[in-house]
Amino acid sequence: MSGAEVLGIISAVISIIDATIQLSSAIKDEAGLPSNFKTVAAKLPLITKLLDDTERYVEEEANDDLTSTFIPVLRDCEEKATKLQVLFEKVVPANGDSRAGRYIKAARTIGKGGRVETLMKEILDGLQLLTITFPKVTSRRGLENLTKAIEEVGEMKPSLPDGFEDAATYAHYGSGAQNVNTGVGSQYNNNSTGNQNNGPGNQYIGTNQIGMPPES
Repeated sequence: MSGAEVLGIISAVISIIDATIQLSSAIKDEAGLPSNFKTVAAKLPLITKLLDDTERYVEEEANDDLTSTFIPVLRDCEEKATKLQVLFEKVVPANGDSRAGRYIKAARTIGKGGRVETLMKEILDGLQLLTITFPKVTSRRGLENLTKAIEEVGEMKPSLPDGFEDAATYAHYGSGAQNVNTGVGSQYNNNSTGNQNNGPGNQYIGTNQIGMPPES
């Protein structure tokens, strides 16, 4: 392992984060965009800044102890950043299916930990681990901003319900009714106006109409 390998990973993560920043900055219409995406997008420049600081630190201080600690943490950050980028790629476009629908589909492909705020939190936690192990990685101001960002992301409400990754594949994000029968037996749905009569055996339905007698 070498400092060059660490620098290569840092460069890759910066590129992924920068691409995600470009995606978020292209948002013109926020309609239907889960609010957590906007909050997470606001933290992306901080990640870039911290990675720039980390890059400078590695260039000056690279050694075997440093690289053995940095590489697994940065690899994990790279993985989480890639997944975060995928979520933004799926959700940011305003056209097509609803943003909420596209988000949950993309998050399910990631599985547990696929919420946008969870991915951001794990990236920030990884960077915090580096700053704890190597305090000179960033400035005091950088550390304060990192701590604040972790607190803010940790206070965010879940953008998807618990168990979303295992939820049934029936999702309805538009208007109108959705009728699903996943068990046995009959299902009777009346999604319009008027009477609906259901039941076993024979049914005898009569209609009485009272009105004026016909003209002679």
